Amino acid sequence: REWMDAQICQGYRTLVIGGCTTTACVRVSSQAVKKAYSSHGLRVVVDLSLCGARSDNYDATSSKDDPVLVQTYGTLANERSPVDLAILQMKGSGVDVVDRYQWADPPAPDSGSFEYGGGAS
Repeated sequence: REWMDAQICQGYRTLVIGGCTTTACVRVSSQAVKKAYSSHGLRVVVDLSLCGARSDNYDATSSKDDPVLVQTYGTLANERSPVDLAILQMKGSGVDVVDRYQWADPPAPDSGSFEYGGGAS
């Protein structure tokens, strides 16, 4: 939280998120950040070109057989894939979901966008 607060204090207002599992970590993290920082005017964007999922999570016929998805989404689970349902949930929480984010070149504090690569450098 300290790192994120420092980025906002520097003027950044957009966080772009990607990850390995659109239907789990990306979905949960993007909504949690949006909720935690909505009062700061932070725009949370999920870039689908930076996300992935198991191949069966792109299959619209697989949702209707998952009791958790049926309980959560009702009849929508009959016609949409788990990835589509995750996107629907993120958008419903105020997260922007895009096919490919248009990056500023190069991102700078004044541009309002930042990225966090994590790990060792």
